[in-house]
Amino acid sequence: MPLATERVGRFGEYLTAAILSQVCDTVAVVPHNASADIVFEHNLKLYRCQVKTQSKIEENRGNWRFDMRKGQRVKHRKYKDNEIDLFAFVAVTHRNVVFSLPLEQSQLTIVDEHMKNNDAVKNVLEILEGLS
Repeated sequence: MPLATERVGRFGEYLTAAILSQVCDTVAVVPHNASADIVFEHNLKLYRCQVKTQSKIEENRGNWRFDMRKGQRVKHRKYKDNEIDLFAFVAVTHRNVVFSLPLEQSQLTIVDEHMKNNDAVKNVLEILEGLS
């Protein structure tokens, strides 16, 4: 993976960890060979978060498109059931995160206005409330 791509991914992981640290006592960025990028504790329960980061918006559509599968070097790219508890989708230019429960589809498109204006802390708290 090119160094610039790794930096974009790390940016997304650390931004997500910073947001999670506002509502969780324990937040850990996990080494790259693990299935989750971040493990965190909320209300005495551990959760696994997979971070997907994009540095560029789709020019012709004005949307953010995220691939919800594992990296291209992995043979089985789809996450198994219960392998990830939630996803974090990061738009570098907006420096913002949209959290989501795992979905069936392999891609997710987020409208730019939502990506820009999402309250990430409120978003993650609503999801965690539903998981408790």
